[in-house]
Amino acid sequence: MLKNILIATDGSRHSEEAAKVGIELAKLSNGQVTVLYVVETGSYIPMPFEGITPRPYAKEEAVALRNILLENGEEATKHVEELARDSGVPYERMAVEGHPASEILKIAEESKKDIIVMGSIGKTGLEKFLLGSVAEKVVRNSKVPVLIIPPGRPSKMSTPRDVMSIL
Repeated sequence: MLKNILIATDGSRHSEEAAKVGIELAKLSNGQVTVLYVVETGSYIPMPFEGITPRPYAKEEAVALRNILLENGEEATKHVEELARDSGVPYERMAVEGHPASEILKIAEESKKDIIVMGSIGKTGLEKFLLGSVAEKVVRNSKVPVLIIPPGRPSKMSTPRDVMSIL
């Protein structure tokens, strides 16, 4: 049964819809959710270039950007927390730093989650070709079942048949 559900969110509208599905799964199985937001560390670490001395204030800029990204994670997880609370589903929330796919996989395995729920929207075009999407990396490498919610999927499930339609 799906008692321990990890919901990975990036704060987007689509990940909110995926979170609603995860919360409904938890509600129907009397489970609980962990809401996870991962701050991509590569997005704020200044990269030194050969022969170029970093500006003296580059570190302060990186710290400021890191704090903004952590605040975004706090807001994203807080919003999903409210959805879980309103549904009567036990929850915990986490915002961590690292590479999103790696952190999602690590937390799912270490905390013995029954399933990972996340949206399918991610990088597109050249970014996806070069980096791959987070959802794709999670699906390819997870030892835990992964439920990817495509765009436009109804988020409200009220019967076991509704749940089975997405599993």
